[in-house]
Amino acid sequence: MENIYSEEQKTTKSVKARKETIDFLLSYSKSIRVVGNKKRKFEVVLN
Repeated sequence: MENIYSEEQKTTKSVKARKETIDFLLSYSKSIRVVGNKKRKFEVVLN
């Protein structure tokens, strides 16, 4: 395992997201609310 992770990677790919993907993630993150009390927290999707 040590040898696998210590090797330098020579090739990297740039990943570009489409505008639709970014819009979806932003709107989803805006719709999430965290509601909680002293002991528990709940994530609520408002859509």
